[in-house]
Amino acid sequence: MMRKEETKISGVPETMLIPLRARYLESKKQNGILSDPKSIEILDRIAYDFSGKKEVSRGTQIGVSIRTEILDEQTNRFLSKNQDAVVVNLGCGLDTRFHRLDNGSVLWYDLDVPEAIELRKKFFNETDRFKFIPKSATDFSWLETIPKNRPLLFIAEGLLMYFTEAEVKELLSKIGSTFPASEMLFEAMSPWMAKRTDKHADVKNYDAEFKWGIKTGVELEEWNQGIDFIEEWYYVGRHTDDRFPFILRLLALIPAFKKAMKIVHIRFQ
Repeated sequence: MMRKEETKISGVPETMLIPLRARYLESKKQNGILSDPKSIEILDRIAYDFSGKKEVSRGTQIGVSIRTEILDEQTNRFLSKNQDAVVVNLGCGLDTRFHRLDNGSVLWYDLDVPEAIELRKKFFNETDRFKFIPKSATDFSWLETIPKNRPLLFIAEGLLMYFTEAEVKELLSKIGSTFPASEMLFEAMSPWMAKRTDKHADVKNYDAEFKWGIKTGVELEEWNQGIDFIEEWYYVGRHTDDRFPFILRLLALIPAFKKAMKIVHIRFQ
């Protein structure tokens, strides 16, 4: 019998299990939005009770699957133009993106708090192109680890909404000043959604709180930090077939709801 790995995480780091479970459930479907065998392998080895309130909701399962799909597409797009790029995955949790997108030459860094990386090491092995950084994204000493002589993409999935606006501004300022001409893909929610952690079907059951949201990534150009907005992609309305519940397809007709969750692409001057 395979030995189950115990989790010793709490607070915001514990929320890493939400997207893992969502990718697991979607990958188990016959006509799922994504296929992620590595997530199935990992979750089958974790001792964690997802019954009751800890089971991932259908809406979150779809939302995580769509954000995964978008981030995979856009990261692949970046790597197609910059095959020897460096990718830094901030707040990586138990993300499996490197294993889906490795082009044979990318240098990939997965960064998260030490307890998250400790768990991660039970399922992934570091190599000369796939490295772990056991630090918080706000411990800016990690910036010294990243090479500056290659095209650079930062990814922040399921992370920045747990930061205050001041923390987000400081993080982006540090990245932009240290790595000019680098690019970033990050997940963002609308301000009204960021004020309603207690209404979120899944996060409300964890010791975590949303703190930051924006209506559109264009707002970041007003921060005077040398940020250029490139593009953004919304989750709601991306799939209109039966994989997306009928009620959510109806809600997609409401502009505020349609733009609630998005992936934003920016470049640092």
